[in-house]
Formats: sequence, structure tokens, C-alpha cells
Amino acid sequence: MKKLLFIAVLFFAAAAHETSAQDKPNPTEVARVTGYFSYLMPLVKFQDGESISNFSDGFAMGFPAGFILATKSGRYGYIFELVPIIAFSEGTSRMDNLVFNPGIQFHIPGGWNFNALASFETSGRYGLTPVISKTLRVGEYTSWFMTVPVPVRFGANRPTSLEFALQLGFAF
Repeated sequence: MKKLLFIAVLFFAAAAHETSAQDKPNPTEVARVTGYFSYLMPLVKFQDGESISNFSDGFAMGFPAGFILATKSGRYGYIFELVPIIAFSEGTSRMDNLVFNPGIQFHIPGGWNFNALASFETSGRYGLTPVISKTLRVGEYTSWFMTVPVPVRFGANRPTSLEFALQLGFAF
């Protein structure tokens, strides 16, 4: 009987300890998921000592869409983004590239964010895309934002490139 009582007390003590450990917040747990859709306009690319305007021989635009898994601490989130790029030239258009951008979003007070993204393109290029963003307007169900992505790309037997772009979108 003493053994059974000892085992029961030990079991309930372990269960109580486990329950109290679960009540403590873990700052890396996901607190919410935010989706977004936006419009991307590349402005200028610097490659091999030249600057190339997006409007010189036609133009390209993208439609970034993704989601952010924000942590309970609210200081950062994990971001997953897909960006289809459409190119227009000589009277025709085509799907030019698809970019996958996983990374981390750091929240800065005042509605600012910094995204540190790795980038992988179907064209064979890869690199980094640092992004500065600002929330412009917060509504009941959506918020509007503007970002300045600065893609840096390597690979595919082409010189390293640096680009500046402007992105406008909404999060939900």
C-alpha cells in the first residue's frame, strides 16, 4: 500500500510539474500567422559595372505573396515568400522567373521591419535580399505597407548583381 501511495504521489507531482512548465510562455512559439500580397516594381540593377533601368528594354514586375509566422515575443517572425516575375518586351509578356524567399523578419518600433531573406530563383541565381519595410496604415482586418528590397544575386555564370526595387502591398 505504501508503494502504491508513493507511486501515486510521484505521478501527480510529475504531472503538476509538467503542467506548470507548459504554462510558462516560450518566446519562440508561433503567436499568429499573417498573410500578405503585394506588387513589386524593380527600379534599377547594377551589374558588371553598368546600371540597367527596368524601363530600358521593356519592363518587369512581380507579385510577392507569402506569410509570416510571428513569435509570441513579437520581436521577430519567420517569413516565407514566393515572387513570380513577369517580363514585358516587344509587345509580349511572359513568366520570367519564380523566386523563393525564406527568412526572418525583425520588428522595429514605429511600424518598421527589417527582413533578412535568402533567395533562390528558378533562373539558377541565388543570393540575399535585405528588405526595409514600413507599415503605412493599419485597419481592422488589413494593413498596408511599403518596402524597399535590395536583392543581391550570384550564380548561373553571370556577374554578381545588386538591384533596388519598390514594393507596395497589404497584409491580412
